[in-house]
Amino acid sequence: MITHRTPLLLACLLAFAQTAPGAAYAQSEILKVDWELSRPRGKEKAPFAPVSELRASPELKFSDQLRAVVTLRNPSAKPVEGLVLRYAVRMRLIRAGDAPEKAFWSVPFYTEEVRVSKIGPGAERQARIIHFDLPAQLRKLRNTGFTPEAVKLELMVCPRLGDEPAAILREAVLPVVKP
Repeated sequence: MITHRTPLLLACLLAFAQTAPGAAYAQSEILKVDWELSRPRGKEKAPFAPVSELRASPELKFSDQLRAVVTLRNPSAKPVEGLVLRYAVRMRLIRAGDAPEKAFWSVPFYTEEVRVSKIGPGAERQARIIHFDLPAQLRKLRNTGFTPEAVKLELMVCPRLGDEPAAILREAVLPVVKP
C-alpha cells in the first residue's frame, strides 16, 4: 500500500524544491581595470605609477614593466571563492603610411589566467595582471612596416551558474604612442 504513494510523494518533493527559495548566489563582478607602469632607473625598478598611454615602438627596446590592476567586487552576503580570471592581449596595428581608419585589431598574442582565492561578502579585491609578453611582440613587429596604436586587454571571470555576462566581461584599451 505504501508503494503507490511513493511516486506522488517524490513528485511533491521535487515541485517544492523548485519553488522554494534557495540560498542567494554569490556573483562576482569586474568593476574596473587600471593600467600601471614601472620604468627602470639604472639597475633599480621604479614604483608602479598609473598611466593613460604607453610609450613604445618596435624600433626601440621596451624595458618598462606594464601591469593591469583589475578591481573585482562581491556584492552578495556570501564569500566568493576560487575565481579564475582569464585574459587575452591583442594589439591594434597600422601599416606605415596608411590612414588611421585602416588600423585593425590583431588576433590575441597572449592568453593566460589568474586565480583569486577569495573575496569576502560585500568586499572588493584587486588582482594584478603582470604577464603580457609585450617586449617579445614588439620585437616581432620590428622591420615589418606595422606599428601598434593600442594594446587591448580582454578579461572574463570564469562563468558560474547564474552569472550575468555584463558583470563578468570587460575590455581595457591602452593607447600606444611613439616615445
